[in-house]
Amino acid sequence: MSDFDKDTVHLVRLALEGRLDDVAALSRRMLRAVAKRRPDLAPVVKGVLEAAAAGPTRGIQQPLPVDLDSRLELLRREQVPQLASEPTWPAPVLEQLAAVVRERDQEEKLVDAGIAPTRSLLFVGPPGVGKTLAARWLAAHTNRPLLTLDLAAVMSSFLGRTGNNIRVVLDFARRSPSVLLLDEFDAIAKRRDDATEVGELKRLVTVLLQAVDDWPTSGILVAATNHPELLDPAVWRRFDRVIDFPHPSADEIAAVIGQLVGEDDSHQEGIALLSVLLQGRSFSDVVRVVTAARRSAVVSGASTKEALEQVIADLSENADIETKLRVAASLAASGKSQREVSNITGLSRDTLRKRLGGPSTSSPKRSKAVPRRQERG
Repeated sequence: MSDFDKDTVHLVRLALEGRLDDVAALSRRMLRAVAKRRPDLAPVVKGVLEAAAAGPTRGIQQPLPVDLDSRLELLRREQVPQLASEPTWPAPVLEQLAAVVRERDQEEKLVDAGIAPTRSLLFVGPPGVGKTLAARWLAAHTNRPLLTLDLAAVMSSFLGRTGNNIRVVLDFARRSPSVLLLDEFDAIAKRRDDATEVGELKRLVTVLLQAVDDWPTSGILVAATNHPELLDPAVWRRFDRVIDFPHPSADEIAAVIGQLVGEDDSHQEGIALLSVLLQGRSFSDVVRVVTAARRSAVVSGASTKEALEQVIADLSENADIETKLRVAASLAASGKSQREVSNITGLSRDTLRKRLGGPSTSSPKRSKAVPRRQERG
């Protein structure tokens, strides 16, 4: 039996089993084989593949599913998100996200090798570190709509309705190429041994796990959680990639501040100090603080440099001793005198000398010269 005959048998078997996503993937592979063997059919094959990539409802937006009682839409839809600038992430995070995009660019090679591209990702990290933004970035870079689960609309007080809403959302997202974001995933995928949860939500976890396993290659499923300890243990091994989003480093914070205020040389010292003071905060906190400073500068007529200096003074005043010392070290490294460092950080000069080094506060004691007694000859 030839390879094409084997593929045909396999295609029919998949169709009879109702595995439509696998049918579509195998059909694309078979069509590419036809185009190689029959160059005269290559233009037709190209047209079919392009039409399939655009989806069966090109130019038509299907109505979003709604809760039957409240009539609230269960999803928020953003047609191919537009990003004002490239986000800043730690290198390991960006590396994994970029790998997903590269897989989609080389999807034909993967399919020919019998390997599916990444279909599901789990984002883990504290609030404000860029998990939702990463889902938008993936949608933008893979040219797909972003569908975001509206948890408030999905969670119903009626027994059985929540589970039905989730099923409707999953079915809707599976039917078209998109990035589906299940934010606050821990709320619907809690540990099944949690005694406080009702049976409906426990059954829902099983539905979600099956959906992750069977997610079509045409789409990308993204789940995000701030509380990984609440997730059912079976969740972790179901996702193709698990990406940890840590708090940004001082350098990453400085990059974000630079994007917000500009890379003017007069801002460099303020950016460096502010990045130290905001270390341990999330990206969203950084954006909020800097945007408030810029807003204040516009209203008061002050310069951006003056606004940053005021924020630095306010944050320094309320910072703990270790943060103040880090700022002091940064200031000292930039050439500031101890008096200037003391004025900015509020640390005494004695504290600066003890913790950062420098001349002692007291004058060095002079050693008394002991005259040698001269012996008379």
